[in-house]
Amino acid sequence: METKQMYVADLNVVFGKKEEPLIKHIDDIVLPALQSRRYIESSERVGYIFENVQLNEIEESEYIIQGILIKDTVLDIMSEYSSDRGLEKTNKHFKSSPYSVFLIYLRNHRMLLVKNQAGSPDIRSFGVALRETVKGYVAQQNIELRFADAKLLPMPKIHIAGIKTAQNVKEALKDVEKISQLTFKFYPLNSEWDYGSVFGQIDRTIRKEIGSKKGKMVFTSPKSKDGVAEIIESTEGLVQSEMKVTYKSDLSISGTKKRGTIRDNEISDVMNIDLVNELDEAYLEIYENGKDIKALEVQPQNNLMYYREFLEKRGK
Repeated sequence: METKQMYVADLNVVFGKKEEPLIKHIDDIVLPALQSRRYIESSERVGYIFENVQLNEIEESEYIIQGILIKDTVLDIMSEYSSDRGLEKTNKHFKSSPYSVFLIYLRNHRMLLVKNQAGSPDIRSFGVALRETVKGYVAQQNIELRFADAKLLPMPKIHIAGIKTAQNVKEALKDVEKISQLTFKFYPLNSEWDYGSVFGQIDRTIRKEIGSKKGKMVFTSPKSKDGVAEIIESTEGLVQSEMKVTYKSDLSISGTKKRGTIRDNEISDVMNIDLVNELDEAYLEIYENGKDIKALEVQPQNNLMYYREFLEKRGK
C-alpha cells in the first residue's frame, strides 16, 4: 500500500460565444482532443502529454473521463555527495516522466487528480496541458473544416479551481495578522449557476447579463478571518479567490512587516490517500475514496438536464 497526494477541483470548460458546457462536446471535441496524443511543450525542457484517456461508466449511469497526464522532462544532476569522496561536481542528465492520473465526473464537472510522486503534474499543470491540448485540437480541426466549407468547432474557455475547505484556508492564514484585500474572480461556468451558490447567481444575473467574459468582486480590509475562510469554502470552486495579506512576525530589512498574496493554488483541497494497486490501475480505488468528499456530491440541476441528454445518447 502506498500513500499518494490527491487534489479535488472544479473543472470549468465552456465552448464558443454561447458558453456551451463541457458535456455537450464530449464526443466531438473533448475526448478526441485528449486521445490525440498532442505533445504540449511547456518550456525548452518540459512537455506534457495525455495517455490512456477514455470514457468509463465506473458505476451504473456514473460516467467519468479517466486518464494519465505525463510530464516529460530532463533532470540535471550537477553535484553528488558520497561519504568517502565528499561533494563532487558532476554533469549528468536523466530523462524523467513523472505522471498523475485524473478522474473527471461528467454529472457535475468536478475532478480528482492523484500525483504518483513529488514531481508529478499538479492541478495547475493539468490546467495548462488541458487548455493547450483542446485549443490546439480545435484549431487544427477548424483548418480542415474551413477548407471543406463545413461548420467550425467552437473554441474553449478553460478554468480549473481547487476546491477549498475552511480548514485549508485557516491553515493558510495562521501566520497572517491582517487581510488587506479579498478578491473573487468570476469566469464562465459549466451551467452551474443554478446550484444555489450566491456566486453562481452573480455569474448569471450580472456577468452574463452585461455581456462580460470575466468579472471580479473586491472587499477591502475584512476583519474576520474565520468569516473569510467560510466564504471561500462556500465558493465550491465556482470562482477564484485571492488575498493580499500582512504577516505577523516576518520583518523585512526595512523593518516593515512582510506582505504577500495568497492565491487559490496555495489553499486548494489536497489530501493523502492510501492505494493498494499501482496508480495507473487504481481508478476504481480513487473513485471509492472520492465518495467521502462532499464537494463531489454536488449536482447542479441545470447541468443534470445536459447529463440526462448525454445518458440518453448512450441508451441509459
